[in-house]
Amino acid sequence: MIKQILTLIIFFAVPLLAVSQDMSFSQITNNKLYLNPAFANSRKCPELTMSYRNQWPSLGSQYVTSMLTYEQSILNSRNGVGLLLLNDRSGNGIYSLNSINLYFSNQQRINQNSNIKFGLEFGYKQNFIDDSKLFFEDSFNGQSFTNMTNEPLMNGLRVHYFDIGAGLLYFNKNSFLGFAVNHINEPNQSLVFGESYLPMKFGLHGGLNKIIKYSYANNNIVYSPSFSILRQGEFTELTLNNNIRKGSFLFGGGFKLVEGFSYRNALIFNFGVDTKELQFFYSYDFTVSELGPNTGGAHEITTVIKVNNRTRRDKITVPACSFQ
Repeated sequence: MIKQILTLIIFFAVPLLAVSQDMSFSQITNNKLYLNPAFANSRKCPELTMSYRNQWPSLGSQYVTSMLTYEQSILNSRNGVGLLLLNDRSGNGIYSLNSINLYFSNQQRINQNSNIKFGLEFGYKQNFIDDSKLFFEDSFNGQSFTNMTNEPLMNGLRVHYFDIGAGLLYFNKNSFLGFAVNHINEPNQSLVFGESYLPMKFGLHGGLNKIIKYSYANNNIVYSPSFSILRQGEFTELTLNNNIRKGSFLFGGGFKLVEGFSYRNALIFNFGVDTKELQFFYSYDFTVSELGPNTGGAHEITTVIKVNNRTRRDKITVPACSFQ
């Protein structure tokens, strides 16, 4: 029994402390602030976004991420600000990350149809371990486990640090291409004695909206492919989505490949509803690696509320809400 519990702790907690790979969403453009700080206020209308991802639920909610973001313009439509609150729990709550991030972006016009945006991210983060869920060999009293241990393993069980990121985004009415760098300062986020620096994460992403069939009453059929390539430390992740939108409905699919974590390969299935003021998206990652479907895959839900869809127009903006 003791050996089994210690094995679970090592399986879930130690890789997170040593590898330090960020989580990622399968819905590329629906969690755009997390993807690239330059996306702040990219749709030119205030937005509130709520995201939830539960990976491998059949194993007992081992990896659960909840995120809330808000973004809008400031001073004029060229400048955008954003706020992101994130909670990421791993190992059934043994290891957690809390993050509050502030974003600022500035947009400049290249020509009549094209624009470029620069973005900055400033974050304050806390990593911690819930010691009430940790059990060691010396905490077994012969009948049950207690929270008493002589293990000098943890350094206060939590660590606080600041984080910095930056991004660049080129876009026009129907397409975008962006590049972002996260953890520029490579903060020390070790929970044990010593140092464990969070490696920089580099991201390249893009997408487009292409009308493949025109229709009256804003009922066009639109093809929307998008991609994201992330590189952090020794790990590279490729996410590709291909969605079709007809009127208010969206459906499609794609795949996710992670070099270094072969068991995270997955097929992605997407569904969404867009009422202009309210957007709802659901995706399911079907595990196709050696772990198989018994993990329960991953469920991802995103809700976007456009607080005020009216937009200020001036000579440097593109049409409102161009990344839908």
